[in-house]
Order: sequence, then structure tokens, then C-alpha cells
Amino acid sequence: MTVDKLVRKSELVKLLDTSDEFEKAVYDNFSGDEYSDSQEFMNISGIKNIYDLLIPTKKWTKEDFTKESRAISIAGAELDEDGNSQLIISLDDVKDAFITTSDAVNQLFAPVKMSNYAKFLIEDQDHEHFPMLLSNFDYWFKGINAEEMVLVRTVIEDGKRIVRCFATPSYRPIDNHVLLYIALWALEQLDVKFRLALARIDHSSMKLDFVSEEDIVLKGIGKLSYGFTLVNSESKEKTVGFHPTFELTNSDNTSATLIMDKPISIVHRGKSMDPIIHKLTEINEIKSHLKWVVEVIKIAHTAKIDDIFAFKVQQAIIKIIGPKEFGQFASTFTAISSNNTINLLQFFGRLNEMKVADEDKAIKVKVLFWKFLEQYKKDIT
Repeated sequence: MTVDKLVRKSELVKLLDTSDEFEKAVYDNFSGDEYSDSQEFMNISGIKNIYDLLIPTKKWTKEDFTKESRAISIAGAELDEDGNSQLIISLDDVKDAFITTSDAVNQLFAPVKMSNYAKFLIEDQDHEHFPMLLSNFDYWFKGINAEEMVLVRTVIEDGKRIVRCFATPSYRPIDNHVLLYIALWALEQLDVKFRLALARIDHSSMKLDFVSEEDIVLKGIGKLSYGFTLVNSESKEKTVGFHPTFELTNSDNTSATLIMDKPISIVHRGKSMDPIIHKLTEINEIKSHLKWVVEVIKIAHTAKIDDIFAFKVQQAIIKIIGPKEFGQFASTFTAISSNNTINLLQFFGRLNEMKVADEDKAIKVKVLFWKFLEQYKKDIT
């Protein structure tokens, strides 16, 4: 890895805006002073591009406004880059207008229980129903709930002003650049080289997969790498999730991703930032999970697949992704599950090839694999 692709610890601190109360707390609790004076390179490869993307104000700029509902107005509607109809929002005493995202529209109307109705009215291509939307909006936001306080989170992305979130004032969003800093800090504590294996980011969410460059060889089974998957969602569950993740490569070259079912989950709200800071410090305990996972894998690798077990797995997957999406994989699943010469680990290794478009559901499937392994160990011990 060339030097120009690496990030120094002193550079990492540039991710934090210490004039912000929360980010200053992160700086104070996660080696900010130490890193500021260090010219050492971070022990994680593949992070330069996303680091450059997330330095505040470089790619997109956030600005929060706390307004009474009556100060929010709908100035019109337009299509976004994906062809979805969006609202144009104006705020009292704010010069510029903003275009919404679909998630933001859902959040705006959720408190008055008309998200689906509003979506229908906005998506009407001829805007025949648009006056009805405005009438409903004025009734609730300018009338009934006029004094309700709303936090409006905005970004400037590629020169375009966007509302990416409507929330209550108690909402304490943990931004992607702060989470990148904390994730890299946690990996540094483990004294093992890691790489960023996958990154996906947009204006309201982020997913990062970190994997150790050190493999643990399990004799007769395969090899195991570990790390965590970081998911930040401001639009769905409004949580941050650090999921301890283990990648098992079997001796037959199939691989299974195992995500432990007890992630560190942090809610974007609260009266105090202290619980959030405390929760964040737990992410340096990844290695403590390793011994337990290896023990489970060593026991499970001798287990063979039978019809009852395969049926239970199938039903559990369908419950997560739905019968329609599973239907595209059904014939492959039948072929895999009928092969009783493979063990339980190789079975999951083949199922790992199943593509799930929704990332939340994909994570639940990976968690599912781990739950079945853990349950198998409990059943025989």
C-alpha cells in the first residue's frame, strides 16, 4: 500500500469539528489529543477515498434548523435524479429552499399519520392532487400543530440543497464522519491490520465492512477473518449498529459471513450524550468475541445437513426476505439443501451466494446463520 493511499492519525482528527459539543466529546474520549500530535499512519488500508469524502464541508455540508411547524412551507414539487417526485421546502428566515428525499417526506408526515397518503399525492405525475396535499399540510402544520418544534437536517450535496431528515429536537444524529473516526479508532486498539472491504454511503446512510488482514487457520475446517460491519441509518430505524462480523472460508472455498446477534446499537436521540459515548467505547471489544466464535465453529463443522434443518433455515430466510424474493433462489436452495455430503458450515457457505438487495435484510440473514450455529452448539452441549 503506497503512502498516498494511507491516512495519518493527525489527519484523522480533521474529521471532527471540535466546536460541536458532541464531536468535542468524541475528541476527548477517543484519543483526540494523542492523534493530533501523531504522524503515524493508521493501521487500516483502503480508507483514503472514504476519508476524503467524509471530511466535513468537502463533499457535503450539514446544517440543522430547529423550527416551529408553522415556519415550514411547501414551495412546490419537482423530480429528483431518480425520477421520484419530491417536495420543495422553504423555512422562515432561511434564504434558500431545499428539495426533500423520499425518506424525509415520510418523516415529515409520520407524526400526523399520513406518510402513505402524502406519498400518493406527491407521486401524482400531473399534480392534480397537489392542492389537496397543501390543504392537509396547512391544516396540520400551520394550524393544529403549528407550535410543535421540528429539527430539520439539511445538506448541500454536489451543490444541491437537500432536506435529508425531519425529526424531533431530541434527535441527536451521529454523523458518518464521526462514526468513521470512532470505527478507525476502535480498530487501532486491536493491534491487527484491517482493511475496508466494502463501503456504501449516501446523504442519509452508510455501510462499512472492515475485515482483518490476519486470518486464523482452523485445521481441517478453513480460515477465519474478523472485524465488524458498521451501519448508520438516519431514515429507517434511526440507529447506528456495530455488528461484530466473522468471515469463514471453508476448505471447499465456500465462504459464510457470520454476524453476531448482539450488535452495539445506538439510538440517535436522548437528553444526554453520555450514554452514546459510553456505548461507543464498547466497540473495541471485537476480539473478545473471537474465542467463542471459534469454539462454535469447531463443534459445528462435523454436523451434516438434514431435511428438517434445511426446512427450518428456509422458513427463517423467507420470514426475513419474503416468499417472492426467496422464490428467485428457491431452486438453488433445494439443490444445496439436498446435498447431504456437506457440513453445516459449507451449507451456509453456499447460501452466502444468495443476493439480497435490501441491506437491512441481508444483515438479518447473516445474523440468522450465526443463530443457527449457536443454537446447534447449545443443543449438543
